[in-house]
Amino acid sequence: MGIVHTTTLTFILLAESICLFATPKKSENLFIDNLPNHIFFQETENLSYEVNWKPLFLFPSFKAGEISFSINISEYKKTPTYTISAWAISEGRLMSAANLKIKNYFESTVDRKDFRSLRLLKKTHQNQKQRHLEVLFDYDKKSTHIHEINLENAPHKTIRNQTIEGIPGLIADSLSVFYLVRLRPLMPGEKYFVNFSESGKIKKIHLIVERKEKVTTAIGVFNSVKISTTGGLFKGGGDFRIWYSTDQLRIPVRFEADVLFGKIYGEIIRLENPQRIIGTFKTTK
Repeated sequence: MGIVHTTTLTFILLAESICLFATPKKSENLFIDNLPNHIFFQETENLSYEVNWKPLFLFPSFKAGEISFSINISEYKKTPTYTISAWAISEGRLMSAANLKIKNYFESTVDRKDFRSLRLLKKTHQNQKQRHLEVLFDYDKKSTHIHEINLENAPHKTIRNQTIEGIPGLIADSLSVFYLVRLRPLMPGEKYFVNFSESGKIKKIHLIVERKEKVTTAIGVFNSVKISTTGGLFKGGGDFRIWYSTDQLRIPVRFEADVLFGKIYGEIIRLENPQRIIGTFKTTK
């Protein structure tokens, strides 16, 4: 059960965020001062990934589940926004054998003007365990409000209901950072930092763009650029790497992370936008 628990925890963490940690000496703020009026991924783009766990030694890979992302134009408190949504669902023989059913939903609301995060919602369902978390960022009052409830039993129990004072600048959350990176050209050697919040706590994270590589996936070969990261994305540490396509869309096509007892990796299995639809490829391992 130790390996299964580690795999499940890692899968959940991957679903919650594709966050970028590194420690470059000099870096630039990831937020752009003058955001373009047209963002190439705003028009109902949908991306899906298969997530697998590769144990140590000569054991084969096991499918852990799938993660899907979408982005749409929206409005929040009379502010023009984008809504980024993500679904994480457990699949595969390993999860079935362990009788683990995971169905998580995440939603980020960002300001269309500068892509700052305004609201983050998490609905995590793991077997009988159900929790909802809402994080609100108030830039005028420079505060973050966190409300978390446990839905396992009635009446529902409030876990957290607190306001944290102090916002150091524009904030990216665990979904918006995934898209914020795509607004940059991502040239090898570039280094960035961003104020980041995953569950209310704000910290500064860094990323470095490494080199260009070709990435072969089930839906095609992509010219990509690799971003290598370090700094404890997972409990117990571990490096994280992600590859973005080098075309105008700058689509994340592969990611991988070193974890206890092996490696977690994911590859794109479906790409859908107004220009093209590619996929779907599925496995049952």
